[in-house]
Amino acid sequence: YSEFQLKSFYKTYANTTHTNWNYFSVNLLFVIKNWTEQNQVCTPEDTITLFYPFAGPDFPFANAFYPYAKNYLFIGLENIGEIPDISEYMDIETAEFLNSMTEALSDFFTEGYFKTQTMKNNFRKSNFNGVVHPLLFFIYRTNHTITGFNYFVIDNYGKPLFVERLEPLDKRIKGVKISFEGKYGEKNLYYIQVDLSNDNYKESRELTTFISNFGLKNVFLKSASYLLHQSNLSDFRQLLISQANKIIQDDSGFDFKFLKENNCDIKVFGNYSRTLNSFNNYWQPDLNAEFDRQNAKKLPFRFGYNVPFDETAIIFATAKPAHSIDYPLFRVQFKMSWHKLPIDSFPKNFPDIDFYFDEGYYKYTTGNCKTQDECREILDMVRKNGYKDAFIIEFQKDFRRNFQ
Repeated sequence: YSEFQLKSFYKTYANTTHTNWNYFSVNLLFVIKNWTEQNQVCTPEDTITLFYPFAGPDFPFANAFYPYAKNYLFIGLENIGEIPDISEYMDIETAEFLNSMTEALSDFFTEGYFKTQTMKNNFRKSNFNGVVHPLLFFIYRTNHTITGFNYFVIDNYGKPLFVERLEPLDKRIKGVKISFEGKYGEKNLYYIQVDLSNDNYKESRELTTFISNFGLKNVFLKSASYLLHQSNLSDFRQLLISQANKIIQDDSGFDFKFLKENNCDIKVFGNYSRTLNSFNNYWQPDLNAEFDRQNAKKLPFRFGYNVPFDETAIIFATAKPAHSIDYPLFRVQFKMSWHKLPIDSFPKNFPDIDFYFDEGYYKYTTGNCKTQDECREILDMVRKNGYKDAFIIEFQKDFRRNFQ
């Protein structure tokens, strides 16, 4: 593309993009990486999947906070898009494509997040038609080499089925997998285009399985429009918290009360005194009190909705067990369900009813036994109560084993 690079419209695009990226990278991303290391928010041991709902194409922040992750799982409403072959474009088409890219990146560089409506408007223009364009740009710009690009649909069993192209009439959940290499080895980014609201999510069991197959995850939430505060995302919210290890978010992620109710250890950084006028209903007085209680210090970087107020609030939550567990532990598994069931719906004589989330199912267990033999009496009792398929399960620290 040496001749292409001599064209005036490309030089304008390149100069603008280089300038904006270099400033953004040095003054924001580099500062964030240093901060995460100094505060032990992310360590080289944090290699598990990073789950970023409502992400759009925001790879730079995900990579800055969690550079060691082997897999990045993104979900958004934005179109996936197709890679153009600019060698077949006329100059006016290429110039239009690059102008759309510049416009799409401008909000991100100045405010630190993509605006959904702006993205939709940009994706209607020329062949700049989805998140793959900024995603590939960001992955490359963060010093990675792109090694693979594959479209997929999720089959009925929650597995990615790779396809040559995405067909508009195909009603299955669609995604793209981008493979790349960098300083910390080989990585993959999965972007899925899907609506996470309850009505849609309940009909998408394969999505639950697909997400669950990544196992325990670190979670990142930023500029999320307070969607997880709303009742119509309660099913996905419960899945997300049940599979979370560490959570880094601003105030637009999980409700602070919800994190406390789910037994999380919480540290806060930065400052939090208000919301944008358009989000007044989501002001959290108890979160404000927590910032005061912890005497949180102002952060050396800015992102999120409160940048106009010179504020950035970070809530760092880590999941902790409700009680300590002595391994090995034997329990009787008697029920599994796509949806969470109330504990009081089961027989009252079942001791220590609990559940765990695995392979897209809530799996319910009863009893706390130190040996398999101790569990047999409970197993007989459970089967007499009508749960004929119940069985004994052994929990070790790193695995489970089932016994009929």
